[in-house]
Amino acid sequence: MSQEKGQSEPRRGERLNRFLARAGVSSRRKADELIAAGRVRLNGQIVEKMATFVDADNDQVTVDGVHVEPPVTETIWIALNKLPDTVTTRSDDRGRTTIFHGLPKVYSQLITVGRLDRDTSGLLLLTNDGNTAHRLMHPRFQIERTYEADVVGVPTRGTINKMREGVSLGDPTPAKADAEIIGHHHDGATLKLVLREGRKREIKRLCEAVGHPVLNLKRLSYGGIRLRGLEPGRWRKLDDDEIASLRTAVSLEANTPT
Repeated sequence: MSQEKGQSEPRRGERLNRFLARAGVSSRRKADELIAAGRVRLNGQIVEKMATFVDADNDQVTVDGVHVEPPVTETIWIALNKLPDTVTTRSDDRGRTTIFHGLPKVYSQLITVGRLDRDTSGLLLLTNDGNTAHRLMHPRFQIERTYEADVVGVPTRGTINKMREGVSLGDPTPAKADAEIIGHHHDGATLKLVLREGRKREIKRLCEAVGHPVLNLKRLSYGGIRLRGLEPGRWRKLDDDEIASLRTAVSLEANTPT
């Protein structure tokens, strides 16, 4: 049925600049610049109005001739095997490589569950489920993080026990980790350490405090989620059971939508 004369077409979907931002193309501000420059097309036509709305299910959007995939709307959880020498940020003003350089653009707005230092490798969880992510990082829930650390020297049994019982690092409470020696290397020992709070740089600070500085550090698991054979720099989606286990661990219903 045709609309009556003078009646404008009803708005549908979301504003184009927000669509482009959620799809990982650019920020909203930059999206406005792309539109103004005539670089964005909607269903084959150059977009001329800033206040243009997009129906992600039916419309086709291109930027400089490249098709823009619709933003992710479902809950996403991925496990990334972080490379060393990458930073856990979306962008870096010093030009360093970020963890997002190896991910599809559609995942550029995911948040990380905790952080890893630039030189630390291993498991990093990313999601758009902010509520569960926040709880997983909160000390109240005592979520286990397991690490493998190459340290200088070989800790004595007494030192291992000290790490398990707690070492003062100047924080309100002592730092401690379930520690054990699992191997040796040219400069010392390889330790397996399990934390339940995840303070900033806690493993490095703890090992330094007991006289065994960390040479290399890798996270093996977080909340029971493991790499499962992921090569460095690769990622995978978590399966339904893994997602359910994370939500259950922080007292949320396993299958409740976020």
